[in-house]
Amino acid sequence: MSRPSHKLLKVLFVTESYPPKSYGGGEISCALLAEALAEREDIEVTVLTSEVEGLNPREIKNGVKIIRSLRTGSDRSSLKENLKRRMYFKKSVKNEINRISHGFDIIHFFNITSMINVNKPSFATINSYLNFCPKGNLFYKDREVCTGCSFSKFIGCITKSEYVGGYRLKSLLKYNLFFWIALYWDYKKRKKCLKYVDHFFSLSTFINQLLSNENVDLDRVTKLVNIPSITKSTRNIDLDKDRPVVAYIGDLSKIKGVDMLIKAFNRVNAGAKLIIVGHGPEREKLENLADSTIEFLGRVDHDLMHSVYRQADVIVVPSLWPEPLSRVLLESACFGKPVIATKVGGSPDVVKDGYNGLLVDPVVGDLTDKLEYIIQKDEKRRIMSKNMKKYYEEKLSDERLVKDIIESYKEHI
Repeated sequence: MSRPSHKLLKVLFVTESYPPKSYGGGEISCALLAEALAEREDIEVTVLTSEVEGLNPREIKNGVKIIRSLRTGSDRSSLKENLKRRMYFKKSVKNEINRISHGFDIIHFFNITSMINVNKPSFATINSYLNFCPKGNLFYKDREVCTGCSFSKFIGCITKSEYVGGYRLKSLLKYNLFFWIALYWDYKKRKKCLKYVDHFFSLSTFINQLLSNENVDLDRVTKLVNIPSITKSTRNIDLDKDRPVVAYIGDLSKIKGVDMLIKAFNRVNAGAKLIIVGHGPEREKLENLADSTIEFLGRVDHDLMHSVYRQADVIVVPSLWPEPLSRVLLESACFGKPVIATKVGGSPDVVKDGYNGLLVDPVVGDLTDKLEYIIQKDEKRRIMSKNMKKYYEEKLSDERLVKDIIESYKEHI
């Protein structure tokens, strides 16, 4: 494909949701990248996203042109409605891209459910497992990392699982043949979409391997993490700093391993405090597990998170499922905070054991030992913090990531 003759590179981001309507780190990452690219004089960024009641269908915000014209279901509270949304959202994406794509040099899909075949150089950020797993989490029977799927294996998995993605499975669906077929059929369609994209941005080595397993040539893949910057404001939240503060930030769901963290921390005798930031379906159970050294802060506004990171001494990412690459890891690096993370998914790409944090097996005993070690070793913690900041500056700074993505755009158009 020949490069456009004009100097201005016009990029269209396609994402189902976009701030201020957000459902997680993916939307935040998309906005950060769009705004960082828009700061350059040689790039024009437009975001195509879903219409939202009360928001302007067209506006320019922080240098980014936003078109809200995609149609998606408004109800994400149930698994059934989410399945319907996935099935019908693609048609809207196709119609809108066909209508406006002539004005762009590049189409960048930042949401896996939006990938379609386009007559333009196309890129996709692979930030979840929806193309590789019917449940979307690659967590076989909610016990171990899945190594591949078939319909019979999927049935065995879903009947032994409590969750599909972040949604708790009701028995009515868990044992419903029509639901099995619909979920698996939707997965096969998403898997097929991998052949439509010219080039992929992969968050981690783990995702690279999954793409390779699907016969995607790694020449079509650039490993590139999301921009880790976090919004800062004059607002603050005060944490108890008379002792070391360990923090967990994220959903309170079973696959996140928060129960394992609480059980481990209950055994720690090191005079520290655990702060749990987030909300989710397991909160009541988790509160019942916790002792007096553990505090639940619930949901915290995103513009207050800088205050949490700044005051925390250690961040823990205790995921049981193989997260593609937790945004919390990247934000921790931005603040130079040492991390304890389970050695699954993309975490080992950022956490270098003994250098800027500690990697643990996803079991209570190992996590207890590593928590006691990092809390008691003040000097070691200081060195790890310094090393994490160095790692961020060398590998994860906004300037470096923007440079890498622009080079990739220009190499493949």
